[in-house]
Amino acid sequence: MDNQHLWHSVINSLERKFSKTNLITWFQDVDIKQQKDNQVTIAVPNIFVKEWLHNKFEKDLLKTFQNFSPDIQNIKYVISKSSGHLDLRRSKNNKAQTLIDDISQPQIEFYQNRISGLNPKYTFQNFIVGQFNQLAHACALSILKKAGSINPLFVYSGVGLGKTHILEAIGNETINERKKKKVKYIPCPNFTSQIINAIRNQGIEKVVDVYSNFDVLIVDDIEFLAGKERTQEVFFRVFNNIKENDKQIILSSDRPPHSIENLEERLRSRFEGGMIADISFPDYEERLAILEEKIEERGGILPQEILEFIAKNIKKNIRELEGALTKALIIFEQERSFEKVKNALENIILEPRKKLSADKIIQTVCDFYNISQREILSKTRKKEVVLPRQTIMYLLREEINLSLPSIGVKIGNKDHTTVGYACEKIEDKIKKDGEFIKDIEVLKERIYST
Repeated sequence: MDNQHLWHSVINSLERKFSKTNLITWFQDVDIKQQKDNQVTIAVPNIFVKEWLHNKFEKDLLKTFQNFSPDIQNIKYVISKSSGHLDLRRSKNNKAQTLIDDISQPQIEFYQNRISGLNPKYTFQNFIVGQFNQLAHACALSILKKAGSINPLFVYSGVGLGKTHILEAIGNETINERKKKKVKYIPCPNFTSQIINAIRNQGIEKVVDVYSNFDVLIVDDIEFLAGKERTQEVFFRVFNNIKENDKQIILSSDRPPHSIENLEERLRSRFEGGMIADISFPDYEERLAILEEKIEERGGILPQEILEFIAKNIKKNIRELEGALTKALIIFEQERSFEKVKNALENIILEPRKKLSADKIIQTVCDFYNISQREILSKTRKKEVVLPRQTIMYLLREEINLSLPSIGVKIGNKDHTTVGYACEKIEDKIKKDGEFIKDIEVLKERIYST
């Protein structure tokens, strides 16, 4: 596999592990320089990216490289001004290779409109509508028909189910239909970084003025506001300015507003003051329709039995559906065999869940609720600590089958009767609280993610 195809394959796999924000921020100006002596050399644009990749992503990068080229044992980074040529070069004389090039390109489009922050690939033309996302889609169309008719629109779902797609589609469609409208899409971590820089440079008022001036403000992953008091204060001002001027606010999160811990009540009430639309999991027929639409977009050909096999086995993540489809197209073009495609997809579809550790569960729940492990292990009975603590106990019992006494030891030497009571409370809450069920689904997805 040559350098370009190897890099595109690696990026395509990383998209299923990392957020779009991480990929765009750290990988858009990166490329393979050479492979030699069991080492791959990566060209990066500056020392900052070099250090970040080495410290934060190297383990996942190396493992992903080895999935495609097992001989690679080390990664070397070099700073190069010419890094980042992500467009595949196609051979006009090789139709099979051209098809592979087409479908091997990473699903993240690295070009983004620098003013709006929008990715032009996200449109309503390539958005599949089903019962699982019908409410969010209807709300989006209502906003396009009349901005401010639903304000704010708050969309939430688990990972890989299309909330970013629908947010950016609203932005792109608004720009296409109303050229003079000023639209801004920004992931919440980026907004937070801007606030931190503004505090250092005494530029808070400028940030408020700039963001208040947009006709449509779209903030993705708003749950990252949790616990950041100064950022919440600035966003509260921006929110009020936009709302009072009959402009549009659109937000997304991996959970509903009431489940975002350490969020100021005045912000929570404003988020709940508009429309809250959830995106659930697509059923089998919807997953099959998504695959059929995607393969038509790409101009590829696959037997129906392969599409059905993918749809039956990947149930909770549209991004994983697309990744499996990409791999299936490549293998089928080469082998023309359903069995060989099925075997090739085993790593994506049939890979058994890795053995979990109690520490992974505890840390994941703490991150989700934005509290420290020290608070979990303490004796405090604060409401904001009790629910996460009981959730950890429940997940330790359900996911890795720890005994009640063992769980008690893990959670600050609690009595086994306390653990049993906690598990019963969570089981009861799951039966009665539909929103909490979604929180549990998100937590499990994060626990089992790489």
